[in-house]
Amino acid sequence: MKVKKEMKTLVSNTVMLYIMQVSGYIFPLLTFPYLTRVLGPEYFGVTTFVSATITYFQLVVDFGFLLSATRDCSLHRDNKQKLQEILSSVVKAKTFIATIAFAGIFILIIFVPQYQEHGLYLALSYLAVFASAFIPDYMFRGIERMSVITYRSVASKALYTVLIFIFVRQDTDYVLIPIFMFAANVFVVIWSFIYLYKKLDIRWIKTPVSSVVAAIKDSAVFFVSRIATTIYNATNVVALGFFFPSAALASFTSANDLITKGRGMFSPIADSIYPYMVKQKNFKLIKKVLIFSFPIILAGTVFLYIFTPEAIRIVCGEGYEGAIPIFRILLFMVPITLPIYLLGFPTLGALNMMKEANLTIVYAAVYHVIGLLILFAVGKFEFIPVAILTVTSEFVVLISRAIYSYLGFKRLERERKYEQIHSQIQNK
Repeated sequence: MKVKKEMKTLVSNTVMLYIMQVSGYIFPLLTFPYLTRVLGPEYFGVTTFVSATITYFQLVVDFGFLLSATRDCSLHRDNKQKLQEILSSVVKAKTFIATIAFAGIFILIIFVPQYQEHGLYLALSYLAVFASAFIPDYMFRGIERMSVITYRSVASKALYTVLIFIFVRQDTDYVLIPIFMFAANVFVVIWSFIYLYKKLDIRWIKTPVSSVVAAIKDSAVFFVSRIATTIYNATNVVALGFFFPSAALASFTSANDLITKGRGMFSPIADSIYPYMVKQKNFKLIKKVLIFSFPIILAGTVFLYIFTPEAIRIVCGEGYEGAIPIFRILLFMVPITLPIYLLGFPTLGALNMMKEANLTIVYAAVYHVIGLLILFAVGKFEFIPVAILTVTSEFVVLISRAIYSYLGFKRLERERKYEQIHSQIQNK
């Protein structure tokens, strides 16, 4: 009975995460073609260049707490006092990190020419990041209350989308975009804490500095993984933005954004399974999910590859024809995305191989950075070679995680055999 209840909760959480993820896809899909047309390649390229830069700051502020704090909340879900300590410590830690990171924004605006012209846009974009430091998603994920995140997320995205359509009417209105993102995040923060206080009776409490430091140290290993992932995502856009004009960069970023949004559709599966796997270690579930989903994903990928020109034309409009070959290359990442996600923290985390899960990202990041340097050295630092390098970097993650998972299962099998033999000896 308990197992059925847990599976029901898992399915419910997965559905809720999917609704949230789909909303995160549908709303941007509504604004994406609108912004590509209203802003044009020039200003759209600026927004994506700054957005890629802000990704670094977002990762610094998040600092891996979405994984470490989710795990802690999951383990202590029945201890309200402990949950309050986690909430208070993590918010303090993220606020401290966000405040320090603000200095980085001003350094870029003052000393880097590529950011000086659009310094206001960069600074406003960071306000949304700062507000996100107070969003306690880790709490709701850990105690498996995904419906809260879902309803709140859909409402905030709807708010942001409506504001875009009403107020962004010409290319110079692009500065309003980060303001609306900030407003949406503030909305999320208010909603989240009202729910925590009124529905769960989880409140802000005083915590010592030592607990804040401990939270940062505990999250550091996850931060390494998440920042390494950015090496072959945001870094591509930022690096290319230093060598290509905004209008040309828009071809790469539009293709990259569409693929990123598509791959994001798979993350709810891994996100919802992660707390469950930490507790139950039901590895057969991972296998079933992969067997069921892979043929569907592969068929969808082939379909998109065939009709890429039509898709780019419909979604992006005129002036983005350069995105077609880039999109087709990046499509090769789509079929391997779910295996990468599931073999990560849901599998390796449940095998007590968090370090190895993080290392796989580090391996790929090192490989990618070396690849970028080689492309630059041989004069091939262009959109197509960078796209190919990005795909191969993802394969590095997949292969290394598959190897570690295999070794982890072999170790687990040996431990179980040892326990059986030991139990038989004791019984005799």
